[in-house]
Amino acid sequence: MTEASPRKPVALVCMPTLSGRFPSFQLGLLGPTLERAGIPVEPHSLYMHFGAHVGWRLHEALAEVWPCLVGEWLWARAAFGDFADDDAYFAAYPEAFRQVCEQGGCTIADIRQVRDEVVPAFLDLCVGSVDWGKYSLVGFTVLFQQQLATLALAREIKRRHPHVPIILGGGTFEDDIALEILRSCPQVDLVHCGDADETLPEIVRRLEAGEPLAGVRGVMRRDPDPAGGGGGGGGGTRILFEGRAENLADLDRTPVPDYDEYFRARAESGYAAWPWAERPLLPIETARGCWWGMKSHCTFCGLNRAGMDFRAKEVRNVLAMLDALARRYGVLSYNAIDNIIAPSYVEKLFGALAAARADFKIHYEIKANLTREQLGRMKQGGLYSVQPGVESLSTNVLRLMKKGTTAVRNLELIKWCTYFGIDNLYNILLGFAGETADDYRQQVELIERVPHYQPPYSICRARPDRGSPMYTAPEAHGIRALRPEPCYRYLFPPDRFDLRRISYYCEDDREGTLGEAGYEPIRAAVARWRERWLAGPESRPFLRYEKLLDAIVTWDGRRDGEVRRFAYEGREARLYELCGDAHGRDAIDRAFGPEAAGPWIDAALEAFIANDLLVHLDGRYLALALPENPWHGFPAREAAAAAAAPAAPVKRALPVVA
Repeated sequence: MTEASPRKPVALVCMPTLSGRFPSFQLGLLGPTLERAGIPVEPHSLYMHFGAHVGWRLHEALAEVWPCLVGEWLWARAAFGDFADDDAYFAAYPEAFRQVCEQGGCTIADIRQVRDEVVPAFLDLCVGSVDWGKYSLVGFTVLFQQQLATLALAREIKRRHPHVPIILGGGTFEDDIALEILRSCPQVDLVHCGDADETLPEIVRRLEAGEPLAGVRGVMRRDPDPAGGGGGGGGGTRILFEGRAENLADLDRTPVPDYDEYFRARAESGYAAWPWAERPLLPIETARGCWWGMKSHCTFCGLNRAGMDFRAKEVRNVLAMLDALARRYGVLSYNAIDNIIAPSYVEKLFGALAAARADFKIHYEIKANLTREQLGRMKQGGLYSVQPGVESLSTNVLRLMKKGTTAVRNLELIKWCTYFGIDNLYNILLGFAGETADDYRQQVELIERVPHYQPPYSICRARPDRGSPMYTAPEAHGIRALRPEPCYRYLFPPDRFDLRRISYYCEDDREGTLGEAGYEPIRAAVARWRERWLAGPESRPFLRYEKLLDAIVTWDGRRDGEVRRFAYEGREARLYELCGDAHGRDAIDRAFGPEAAGPWIDAALEAFIANDLLVHLDGRYLALALPENPWHGFPAREAAAAAAAPAAPVKRALPVVA
C-alpha cells in the first residue's frame, strides 16, 4: 500500500441472535477506537436485520438464552452441514421449547423452517448485499448465542473472498474456546483474546503493511509448519499465541460509544415500528473486572477469567459520556455492562446526578451491601434497576458460594429496593456442597413472610460455567463427572470439535447437596411469590405502616382475604422504626441509651416477632413493614426539596421470565 493510497475500511459485524432492543456495545466502542487511529470502519448490526426476516415476536423469543441454546442451533447446519438428529434435540428440551413457542407465537415446525429456509436466505442476502471484498479485515464480535451465526457467515465470505482476513473476538473467546475454533474452522484466520482497545489497531496496521503479527499479544493465529508439529493445529499447521492481550489499565482513554449505525438498522429493519418494540437502552461501560472477585471469586461465576483486575472511569468522564450520548441520540436510559459498580460511584456519580436533578435512568450490577440511604441517593440520581449478588436467603449457603454477604443483609436490600421502586433482578441459586435441609426450610419460612417484597427474577441450580471455581476445581465443590451441556452435541459436530473445550455451559453430578426433591418446597414458595407479585400492584400482598408524630399503625395484607392492624406508640414505635435497618441487640441498646434501654426492648421485639412484623436473622432484627411515607428513605433535607417539585413519572416493568 503506497502512502498516498486510501486505507481500506474494516468491517465490524454483530450477528444474530441478539435482542433488537440493545445496540452492540462492542461495535459502538471498537468503531471509534479504530477511527481514532485513522482506520475507516463500517459497522454491520446484522442481528437487527435478521429480525425483519424471521418476524420480531419470534426473533425476540429466540434471542433469550434458553437451556437448549436454540439461538445457536438455528445456524448449526449453515455453519457445519447436516450432522445431528433434530428430533432428539427437540425431545431433549420439551419444556424449553414449549416456552419458546408460547413466547414466540410459533410451533416447532416454524423453528425448523427458520433453520432450513430463513437462515440460508438471510446468509445469501448478507453476502450479496455487502461488498466484503473491499475490506482490509472483517471482524466479528461474539457474545452469548452469536458463535454459529458468525461461523456460518464467515464461511460464506471466505468462500467468495478468500483473500480477506477474518478475525473473531469478544467475551466468548478465552484461550481454550478460541483454540478450538481456530483449530476446527478454516474460515477463521485470527481469534482475539482479551481487551482489544490497543491491540486491534495494531493488528489492522500490520495486516495492511503485510507485516507479521509476531509479538502482538491477544491474537491467536495459524502459521504454516511443514513439519506438522506443535500448537494443537494439526494437519501441517500450528497455532501461535503469545498470551491474552493485557487489560486496558486506563479506561478513561476509551471513546464515547457510537451507535449511529444501530439506530439506522433499528429503523430499516422495522423494529422501531414494531408495536411491541422496547425503547432503546444504551449500553455504557464505566468499569471492567470485579473488585469483589479480586478478594473472593464467587464459586459459580465464569466471568473475568483472565481480566479480574478492577478498573473504573473517573466520575467526570462518566458524566460527560452520559451527556454526550443523551444529546446525540435523545435517549436517557442506560445499561451499565460493568460486572459490578465501582464503590466510589455510589456517592460521587449518583450524588452528582441527584444534585443535577437529571432524568437519566441507569441499570447497574451491584453488591448486596448498599444501605437504605445509599439506595435512596442512587434512586434520586437515576438508578432504576439493579442486578445484585443476592443468590440466596441463607447465610450458610452464601458462605458456601463465597458471596461475602448474609441473609439479613440480602433481605434488607430487597426490602429497600422494593420501597424505592428499584427493579431488582436477583436470583436464588441452589445446589452447593455443604448445604442443609435447614438452610432451605428457613428460606421457605422467610419467603412466606415477605410476599410484599419484589420476588427473585429466577430460581435455578447453580451451574459450573467454564472458568468458574466450580469448573476449575470441581472436587472442592462436590462436583464429579463434569461434562458439556447436552445441547452442544446438536450445535458442534463431535467429529470436528472437542465438546469439552468448546462448551461454556456444563452439567455435572453433584454430592453434598439436597437434590431436586429437597428443592421442591423452595421452588414452590418462589413460584407462589412470583405469581402473587405479577398479579399487579392492586392485587399484591402488602405490609406497610403509617407514621404519626410518636406512633405507627401497621396494615398487614399478606394473607389472602385478611387485613390485620397493629398500633404502637412511644418507645415501641421508635423501636420498630429503628429496626427498619437491621440491628443487633447491642446496637439497639446503644441507640436508646443506658437510661432508656431495658427489659421492655426484649418484650417489644418478641411482640413484633409474634405478630410477624419483624424477623430475627443472623443475630439482627429487621422490621418487615414498608413505610407508607414516600420520602422515608431519603435524608430529610433532600426529601423536602424533592417533595417541593413534582417529578416525571417513571414507568417500571418487571421482566417476564420463562
